[in-house]
Amino acid sequence: MKIRYLLAFTVGLAIALGQTATAADSPNPAADSPEAGINAIDARLAAKIKAGMEAPSDFAEEAAAYDELLAKFAGDKSDAVANIAFEQAYFTFQYLEDDATAARQAEALKANFPATPTAAKADKLLALIVRVQEGRIKQAGLIGQQAPEVHFKWSNHNDLTTLSALKGQVVVLDFWATWCGPCIRSFPTTRKLTAQFAGLPVTIIGVTSIQGRVSNMGPRIDTKGDPEKEMSLMPEFIKMHDMTWNIAFSDEEVFNPDYAVTGIPYLAIIAPDGTVRHTGIHPDDTKADIPGKITALLKEFNLPASL
Repeated sequence: MKIRYLLAFTVGLAIALGQTATAADSPNPAADSPEAGINAIDARLAAKIKAGMEAPSDFAEEAAAYDELLAKFAGDKSDAVANIAFEQAYFTFQYLEDDATAARQAEALKANFPATPTAAKADKLLALIVRVQEGRIKQAGLIGQQAPEVHFKWSNHNDLTTLSALKGQVVVLDFWATWCGPCIRSFPTTRKLTAQFAGLPVTIIGVTSIQGRVSNMGPRIDTKGDPEKEMSLMPEFIKMHDMTWNIAFSDEEVFNPDYAVTGIPYLAIIAPDGTVRHTGIHPDDTKADIPGKITALLKEFNLPASL
C-alpha cells in the first residue's frame, strides 16, 4: 500500500490534486482527446495497484506514456493539455516517489501553461511535496526519542488517560477518522492484529480527534460545535464496524504535528520504555511487517511474546 497515494485525500487536497479534468468532467471523452489519454493511463495504474504492484520500477511504462501523451499534444496550450502535465507531475510524486523531478514538472507546468486553471494547482502540489519532505525528516528525528505525549479526553476504556501512562508495554497508535475511507478499509487488518496480541503487553489505540462530523454510519451526522454529541456516537460507530481495539479521542489533533501525521491512517509504534521506534506506517502495509516489529520489541524488553 502506497502511503503517498493516501496523502492528497487525507490532508484535504483531493479536489485540488486528485480530481482533475478527466472522467469526472468528461464521462465520454473523444477517443483522441487529452482526457481519453489520461483515462487510459489511470486505468493501467489502477490495474497495477490492484495486482499489488507498487515499486517505482513497476510504473516505467506509464512514465513513458505521459511523455508520449505530452509530445502528441505539443504546442496545444489548452487546460486539457495542462492537465496532462499536472497528472504527470503528480504521478511522478505519487508513484515514482521522485520528489525533485515532480517539483520540476510542476514548475514547468506553471511556466508552460500560465493562463490555465490547472496551472494554479501546481503550487498546491509543490506545497504537498514540501510538506511530505518535512514530515519525513521529522519522522526520522522521532525514532529513538521519547514519544510526544498524547492526552485522551474520551475512550471506550476509561483507564486510558495519557500515552505516558502506558509505559511498560508496546503501544500502537493508529491515527484515524470516521470520514477516512482508507482508515475504514484497514479495520480488518487492525482487528486481526488485535486478536494476535490479545493477552500480551500490547495496547493498540485508534486515535482520533473532534472532527465536527461523523461519517460511515449512514448519512453524515453534523456535530460541529457539539463535541459531546460526537463522542457519544462513537460507541455505536465502534459496534457497527466491529472495532475490537481501544478507541480514543485525543486533545491533540488527529493530524498530530508532534508525530508528523500528514495523512491517515498512520501508525506509530512505541516501545515499553516510551521511545518511538516506528512511524508513518499504513496498517495494511504488509511489507512493513507490523506483527514482527511488535514481537521484536516484546522480546527486546524481555516481555512475553506469546501466550
